[in-house]
Amino acid sequence: MCQFQSLYQNKNGYVVKCNMCGHYQLGFASFMLTLLRNDFTTLCETVAKKLTSVNHDENENYKCILIPTIYQGVNILLTGPELHQLHTMLEDADVEEKTQSLISLFNIQN
Repeated sequence: MCQFQSLYQNKNGYVVKCNMCGHYQLGFASFMLTLLRNDFTTLCETVAKKLTSVNHDENENYKCILIPTIYQGVNILLTGPELHQLHTMLEDADVEEKTQSLISLFNIQN
């Protein structure tokens, strides 16, 4: 049974990681994904690349930004503002995970 550690949560979504199996769960907009560490990292990189490569100010209210997932036939379709929100969420979750990891190193040594 999963024991989730919260890495990020706000009104737009959440990122949690299971301390038992290491899976990540991401909830945002109207989708929820469960991912392995490598897949989560790939998604973070894909979103960051898309943020720099897409002119998201044009048609900002249209869902026209496509983010592929590891699941065949499943993609994430976002507006420009949603892409920004997702990117912020993933970055903040990554920073939180690294922070918690560093804190746990100090707790083990004491």
